[in-house]
Amino acid sequence: MLANAAPVPGGLGALEAGLIAGLTALGVPAGPATSAVLVYRLLTFWLNVPLGAVALGFVQRRGHV
Repeated sequence: MLANAAPVPGGLGALEAGLIAGLTALGVPAGPATSAVLVYRLLTFWLNVPLGAVALGFVQRRGHV
């Protein structure tokens, strides 16, 4: 819910803070919790950008767009 309340695309920043807070509340040290959340965000949010660019280039070369 925290990520949806933030007025930024994808809850960027608010989601990370909530996940880190949740992990530390469960007993995970702050350093590993932060690393895990940033790797999660890298894989689920930022990795889609270059993959989408590659897919768009492929589709354009094939003449579908």
